[in-house]
Amino acid sequence: MSKKLHIYAVSDSVGETAEKIAVASSLQFSVERNINRFSRVTKEEQVDHIIAEAKADDAIVVYTIVKPQLCEYLEKKASEANVTALNVMASLFKAIEEKTGQEPAYISGLTHQLDDQYFNRMQAIEYTIEHDDGQNLDTLKDADLIILGLPRTSKTPLAMHLANLGIKVANFPISLDTKIPDEILNLKEEIPMVGLTIDVDTLMDLMRERYRSFEGGDEIYSLEDRVAEELDNAYRIYARLKCLVIDVTLDDIKEIGNTITHKFNLPLKVTHHRF
Repeated sequence: MSKKLHIYAVSDSVGETAEKIAVASSLQFSVERNINRFSRVTKEEQVDHIIAEAKADDAIVVYTIVKPQLCEYLEKKASEANVTALNVMASLFKAIEEKTGQEPAYISGLTHQLDDQYFNRMQAIEYTIEHDDGQNLDTLKDADLIILGLPRTSKTPLAMHLANLGIKVANFPISLDTKIPDEILNLKEEIPMVGLTIDVDTLMDLMRERYRSFEGGDEIYSLEDRVAEELDNAYRIYARLKCLVIDVTLDDIKEIGNTITHKFNLPLKVTHHRF
């Protein structure tokens, strides 16, 4: 019996799964281990080379190739060369197929694609946090979407909902005294922009809370006028920027998000693959 173990981890994708299985299994044995990974194996001539090398190294071949034709070819060549070759997904494929009544999609690299989607989503979330409430205007050009909104329009929750779909969002607060910075003006018609508004009663309640701690009645007396001015100012800004204007009074975050993504055909980077 040999005290040396040589394993070839072969895949038509990046090969991480085959390699991890080879490593986890070989660690259970007190032998000298040597594991080689072969990725992006999609052609018969590549298989020929690997089997020849495996025979020379007296190696076990562990593979996660999903294309049936290439699997059959590898099995045939390994058998002819007297090389041990194990399709580590075949048994699970068979069990899932029997359980679900479905056949595998035989699409290579789905795990790697999901890793890329997870990475894109994390990038979007990080960007959205860093560009909350008017922060980091110098990198607004990297946004997929800019949200402008009056108080209580759920700018941040909406931005984070979209970020979880892989969309990089910056949001900017609108008030009576707001002047739109050049960083936003210069991106008009280059990056989609959404202006959020709410009903007058909600704005009135917010203003009352703001002025509750102030003495005197002047501010309270002019409350309705101020709310009207704040709304007029917001609509002037939205018109200037050619924003899609959305009243968020009744709709929930998910519905508003769907409206935005459909309107601007925003690329959702997170998808689900089902076999």
